Amino acid sequence: MKDRIVKVEEGYLQGTFGWDPRVKVFKGVPYAAPPVGELRWRAPQPMTPWEGVRDAREYGPMAVQEVPGGNPDDFWGRELHPAGPEFKMSEDCLYVNIFTPAKTGDEKFPVFCYIHGGGYRGGYPYEQEFDWERVAANGVVVAAITYRLGVIGFLAHPELSAEHPDEPKGNYGLQDQLAALKWIKKNIAAFGGDPGKMTIAGQSAGAGSVQSQLTSPLSEGVFEGAIIQSGITVPFIDTADPLSAKTLESQEQVGKEFLEKAGFGSIAEARKADAKKLVDLEPEILGPMMHFMPVVDGIFLKEPAASALRNGHWHNVPVICGYNTGELAMFNRFQGNLPKTIAEFEAYAERFGKKKEALLSLADPKCDEDVQKLFASEAYMSLIISAVFGAYCLNRQGRNVWLYEFDADMPGTDDHSAFHGAELWFAYDALGRSWRPFTGKHYDLAREVSSYWINFIKTGDPNGQDHFGNELPKWDHYTDEQPARMHFTDHAACETVPENPVMKFRIANQLGE
Repeated sequence: MKDRIVKVEEGYLQGTFGWDPRVKVFKGVPYAAPPVGELRWRAPQPMTPWEGVRDAREYGPMAVQEVPGGNPDDFWGRELHPAGPEFKMSEDCLYVNIFTPAKTGDEKFPVFCYIHGGGYRGGYPYEQEFDWERVAANGVVVAAITYRLGVIGFLAHPELSAEHPDEPKGNYGLQDQLAALKWIKKNIAAFGGDPGKMTIAGQSAGAGSVQSQLTSPLSEGVFEGAIIQSGITVPFIDTADPLSAKTLESQEQVGKEFLEKAGFGSIAEARKADAKKLVDLEPEILGPMMHFMPVVDGIFLKEPAASALRNGHWHNVPVICGYNTGELAMFNRFQGNLPKTIAEFEAYAERFGKKKEALLSLADPKCDEDVQKLFASEAYMSLIISAVFGAYCLNRQGRNVWLYEFDADMPGTDDHSAFHGAELWFAYDALGRSWRPFTGKHYDLAREVSSYWINFIKTGDPNGQDHFGNELPKWDHYTDEQPARMHFTDHAACETVPENPVMKFRIANQLGE
């Protein structure tokens, strides 16, 4: 790695020093050919080798999306995207950013690959809440991935299915992620990384992406560990889960409706349209919710992640998974109208058929208020019970899994709850980049959380010492006998998941027990 120049499969790259000169940074490294023109809505193709030394000192463009941070008064704009409008955006977006503490390139640091969130329609890997240089300085090589989003990354359509019947369908963004992971595995040794010790992580849609990679037969053997942050979502028999991967047929109909209403008579016509125009048309035509997302295409995904989890079809790697307390109401709205009275609950319990009376007996509500408390408990908080379900299944299948609940105080507004994404500032050691008035206790907690993450990346187990050599509080992995959960408040403390008979009933019913 002389003069911050490395050689990868396609040619030479010129990197730079980070703000910390112990870390070398290689930005905008292409892992596949630009997916433009006829390559729009195709599997990622190999990058053409280049001549000379390619400059890798500037971030590659983010995927085409609504401009992040375009509204400075928006919560997410202020929180994550204060400089979002200043970054480049392009359909030519298949790049990875690499941060390495290596000096020579002959080292073998563990590798951490991050897949950003954003509802499969937004986000980028250099958002404000990621301080990849500080992560790398603790002895890992970081690779942060950009992938196609929204209609450009997840359009399913009958014409596309017919074009290349042997290729995955609709899941172009997931294919990008896997292409990046495979490129990293082939090339990361040049950056001082160990290709045999790769951990993947993601939050929100990034967490959904991690789960897709965990279940795809195409990603078997590519990585050795996974971190799933907010999170696992499960379509229980009595509640909905619109975040799970959709069927190919349903998503092909969404794609047909979109292109027809947009005025395109064929995929060929749509391939000639401006990518940003297509992205901007999505909410106008289909509404503000998420429409283009992973699809069970029979090739990349054989089944939704929750079904694969239940059936033991996840890759056998250690897992950290968890959720934030302040996001629970946000995700519960996806479950539909939940009962508020005893009469409504009794009608609702019919969904369990012969097990109806067992549910009613376990819940035993005495008044309408009891029903409302039940549906505000851990038994029905979607992210909690789904994460516990995930830990329960993985443990039953002989996998090591560590469960967490993030419940830190988030200062700066009237609502101090740990919102969706709040843990990112702590896990990736970025408190100093935030506008929030964090104090000493927050920095202490960030040191603990980020140390657990780093230890897991290095060893497959979060336990050990923090960045300063202090022993961390023991984090027990989840088992039937000891359903442990790390509770992050002002500090880390391992606890037992509270006993909840209705939660146990719903999980057992989901597993056919």
